[in-house]
Amino acid sequence: MVGLDEIKTSLDSNPYLTNDIKDSFMELISLFNSKFQDVNLATLNERIKTLKVIRGSKYLIKNSSNYDPVSNEILISMTKITDDIDCKHILMRELLNIITAKDNYTGFNKDRAFEALNIGYTEILANYLVGNLYESEYEDEIIATNMIAEIIGKDTLYNAYFNNDASLIMSTVC
Repeated sequence: MVGLDEIKTSLDSNPYLTNDIKDSFMELISLFNSKFQDVNLATLNERIKTLKVIRGSKYLIKNSSNYDPVSNEILISMTKITDDIDCKHILMRELLNIITAKDNYTGFNKDRAFEALNIGYTEILANYLVGNLYESEYEDEIIATNMIAEIIGKDTLYNAYFNNDASLIMSTVC
């Protein structure tokens, strides 16, 4: 398992992030690690070395932010970042996407088959970890995910999400 010291070294080596962003990420990574000690952070450790945070146009980004696992970039829509957005929550949400990134998807959203469920579960985890001072951009997805979690089980969602394995969800409902 990758330790926080190793992640800090990788984060410090990233030439694309400011010290403020690095400090914010390290705070959130430490918080995540304290709550989810069983989650392997090897993917995060590799991706954090070259991660970029880029301002994006509202035409490229549907909501306030988006993580692209192919380019390893967090796109932030500055026009959507308003006084009604919790930036700490957004960073945690995107950090969760980085932690669960695999190939061209995050969590259990391979081939975008479970996109809404993946978004909802990511939001639920971000809310658990740092809360959200305002209403989420993804309230409908959160509600649907909570209902589905009652049917298939919270452990199934957890394992599918952190192991990038959508088949766990399908095997429960089929």
